[in-house]
Amino acid sequence: MQTALTKIVLSSVSWHLVWLWLWFLLGTFWYIGKRAYYLVTGPNPVASTYKQFFQRCWLPLLLREIFDGVLFWLLFNQSIAADGLQYLGWQKFSGVVSAITQFAPVAFLFGHYIDSLADTIISKVPGFKDWLPQMPGPLPPTPAQAVAKAEAKAEANAVA
Repeated sequence: MQTALTKIVLSSVSWHLVWLWLWFLLGTFWYIGKRAYYLVTGPNPVASTYKQFFQRCWLPLLLREIFDGVLFWLLFNQSIAADGLQYLGWQKFSGVVSAITQFAPVAFLFGHYIDSLADTIISKVPGFKDWLPQMPGPLPPTPAQAVAKAEAKAEANAVA
């Protein structure tokens, strides 16, 4: 038996839009996962585990997801999207906007691309990087890493 709220939701929700949002979010999470891998296993890790990564980086990631979601949502408003493309001189890209708002694989790729772009903008552009919270700096090196770095530096100095 369906309640009144269930009937309203089922009659007013566009499942195609839900499907597109799911794929868009998978695209953004794909980029976050790729970034997490390098920030946990890279040469200057910000965390030693993925759990610690999300504990340390949750706020910048959340703000990026909000920024990504707003940009994706704006594409569904044709007048805003058209005005934005015209302002930027990109009227020829209106077909791309139509593809993003109609096809799940394109929404996925857009999510991946826009999160990468948001990551770059938020961390590099002066107006944003000085105002929004940034990813934390690298963890201090472990004793083994410090020894390896000192040995590599001594070896490099011996060769020079």
